[in-house]
Amino acid sequence: MNVFILLLLMISIGALIGGLTNSLAIKMLFRPYKALYIGRFRLPFTPGLIPKRQNELAKQLGRMVVNHLLTPEGLRRKLERPQFHNQMTAWAQKEIEEWLDHPKTIESLLSTMNPKLSSEQIEKYVSEWVEKRFHSMLSAHRHSTLESLLSEEWRDKVEEGSDRLADYIHDSVMRYFQSAEGKRKVTALIENYLDNQGFLGNMISSFLGPDGLTERIYPAMIRYISDDEMKYWLRGMLKSELEQLLKQPVGFYEEKLKSITVGEALGRTVAKSLPIEAWLSKSVKDWTGPYRNHIIQQWVPRLVNESIVLLSSKIESMMDSMHLAEIVQEEVEAFHVGRVEEMVLGISRREFKMITYLGALLGGIIGLLQGIIVLFFG
Repeated sequence: MNVFILLLLMISIGALIGGLTNSLAIKMLFRPYKALYIGRFRLPFTPGLIPKRQNELAKQLGRMVVNHLLTPEGLRRKLERPQFHNQMTAWAQKEIEEWLDHPKTIESLLSTMNPKLSSEQIEKYVSEWVEKRFHSMLSAHRHSTLESLLSEEWRDKVEEGSDRLADYIHDSVMRYFQSAEGKRKVTALIENYLDNQGFLGNMISSFLGPDGLTERIYPAMIRYISDDEMKYWLRGMLKSELEQLLKQPVGFYEEKLKSITVGEALGRTVAKSLPIEAWLSKSVKDWTGPYRNHIIQQWVPRLVNESIVLLSSKIESMMDSMHLAEIVQEEVEAFHVGRVEEMVLGISRREFKMITYLGALLGGIIGLLQGIIVLFFG
């Protein structure tokens, strides 16, 4: 009976020591969180293993994440998967579709970004922008001739326009003098001329009379005006004037036209001609309605694909600039050990209990062996 009690006692003591040892070892992984001191002397094994090595653990975790978990190759493979492409395209199409169907007007959307922005303010911005661009263009080309600024195509169009203007002037003059008003004007000119010629004029007028002289001069004038030679002369004159104007530098026109006044007038004219208020009163849906399907079905997939390709090509530089290892290290260092303990125990509590029980089992076996040895040699 004494032998049985001795063996049971040895087994119990061994199991208790083994279980407590393993349980204490598990606790010492995390506790104490801070070093404990008696006077100036720090107690050994304080703080626990993880709190003591938290900085080193953080550094190693940062390296592990960058070198083995979040690698550029792994992220690139994820980005290039067709499933990821489809998911991103579907998400982008949904978001863009909601935005395109937005009922708010452009003015209300702009007011959220800038409450002071109004149609009058936008009109002012447009006017000032046009004026600045006008003066900037003049400054850049002040010493250049107008001819040098025009392309070959535009020079041909200007010459063609000059010929059309000459033909229009010729036809207008011819129609005027062929009308009754034109004939009366010619008669009045002849009468005025004869009245200013003194005795000679009175003598001619008494012989022929103004109407007779008009009947002689008027047909010859009409024939001369209607002749193609008159048209070609007018074309040549306008073309010669045009060539002289094209050879003038831009600064010549700037002085003649008073560029400051022209710039202001041009800016105001352009701003007034734009239906800014009507544009702002339209909703996003009204603006994008005609292009809605084209944007969603064609533009969005193409944009998503181009974005993924660009992101995939720049992923190494992006990861380097983000310093992921340092981010992980800083987060782990700032992580409270108590939360780490709670998280680890929450995941592995059962396994730690089994380790404790295993320690008790091994301690009990060792106690049994010790009891047998004591009985054998006792």
